[in-house]
Amino acid sequence: QNAKLEASDGAEYDFFGYSVSLSGNMGLVGARYADVGSNTDQGSVYLFRNLDTANGTVFEHAKLVASDGAEYDFFGYSVSLSGNMGLVGAVLDDIGSNSEQGSAYLFRNLDSASGNVTEHAKLLASDGAEDAFFGYSVSLSGNMGLVGAYWDDIGSNTDQGSAYLFRNLDTASGNVTEDVKIIAS
Repeated sequence: QNAKLEASDGAEYDFFGYSVSLSGNMGLVGARYADVGSNTDQGSVYLFRNLDTANGTVFEHAKLVASDGAEYDFFGYSVSLSGNMGLVGAVLDDIGSNSEQGSAYLFRNLDSASGNVTEHAKLLASDGAEDAFFGYSVSLSGNMGLVGAYWDDIGSNTDQGSAYLFRNLDTASGNVTEDVKIIAS
């Protein structure tokens, strides 16, 4: 390798590297089991810049965390990076009374981010349900994002799964629901 990426606060059983994404000379690395404060297995994501010239051991430029993170959210289970924006899945995030509904967090301006950074928007399914695992997979391209919920029940089909499309993420803030829900015919 040209460089080894490490977390400055890395700990045993963090699973740093569980998810990765690269765009241009920046990278995101998820550590889904990382403890944050007193929250066991909340998860965190690390941002690295200037990877086109990185050598040796390199530590993060910023640490991405959820403003409402809780134990066992698995924030960082999935990550995607496009330009200056990042999308992070928290597949076991409890939403209201829905256990393990899942969510995704949007981060912007990553080209200048430093220290601990919280999201600009939280992406949610408008029809979110318990154990849907929304955020199991995420993909970001330009100002659009796609979030998978592979245990989503569709009609009488248990765990059929679905995906949710979000547009205009370059201006999104607060809690945001999808523009389109995608299911297999």
